[in-house]
Amino acid sequence: MFAIIVNPVSGNRDHEALLRGVCKAVAARGDSARVYETQCEGDGVRCTKQAIEAGCTSVVGLGGDGTLSEIVSVVAGTTIPLYIVPCGTGNDFARAFGLPRHPLRAFEAQLEGEAVPVDCLKVNGHPFLNVGGTGFDVEVLRKLETYRTLYPGEKAYRKAVFAVLSEYRVLDAQISVDDGPFTRVRATIVEAANGQYIGGGMRVAPDARCDDGLIDVVVVRQVPRWVIALLLPLFICGWHARLPICRTVRARHVTLRAHDMMVNIDGRLEAMEEAAFSVWPGALSMRRPKRR
Repeated sequence: MFAIIVNPVSGNRDHEALLRGVCKAVAARGDSARVYETQCEGDGVRCTKQAIEAGCTSVVGLGGDGTLSEIVSVVAGTTIPLYIVPCGTGNDFARAFGLPRHPLRAFEAQLEGEAVPVDCLKVNGHPFLNVGGTGFDVEVLRKLETYRTLYPGEKAYRKAVFAVLSEYRVLDAQISVDDGPFTRVRATIVEAANGQYIGGGMRVAPDARCDDGLIDVVVVRQVPRWVIALLLPLFICGWHARLPICRTVRARHVTLRAHDMMVNIDGRLEAMEEAAFSVWPGALSMRRPKRR
């Protein structure tokens, strides 16, 4: 039995039509589905636990990266297959996983795909899926709430980015990689990446892979505000990683420390003084679309 965890307020999609399509695709396989609808942020955890207790053997996340991250916090480390129906604002992990842009086609491609183990990350022991970090992207997420209801998907992110440019202040933090000594960084962003994308398609970690057992640690050093605007096109394409201002290392652990730090965890903001990131290799069972 498939459990379909639905976030009814994610993105700007017709969730009822999508849900009907998903249920039809499941029925065509001779299987059944049970629907669980989240009521508020964090409710995906409760719904997923409830579904597993009811005997569901596969879980489908119909929502965005935040909903998916909540489901992952429950199914990581189990053999329960996870499917994505990407219909949120950004859908960044679905993009990195090579899924079609259309939510229903993405689900159907997974049904016909091959089973693969997928890594997830942890921050202070709590699993999540895509990218965690702090800096400029945190301020963008704060602004995003203003634009989310006014503009669709990626356009909302773009509006938030340009709104932040005039007021952003540099990140001053301490960083330790693979239990090495802490060093000071003054940076625009610091990210621990499992997937490649944040912010609705900005390719923050262009070489990251979600099945290599490693974290891509991306540090973009401090630059003037006006330079950020010039860098945005490069950041969207991932070409910033070729510039001297960017440093990327692969690691199994990375720890950030900063006073009054706000950390972006798959689109959810959480305050912490220390963020200890680690990788959990092969923690998830997913189905990758077959290559044509």
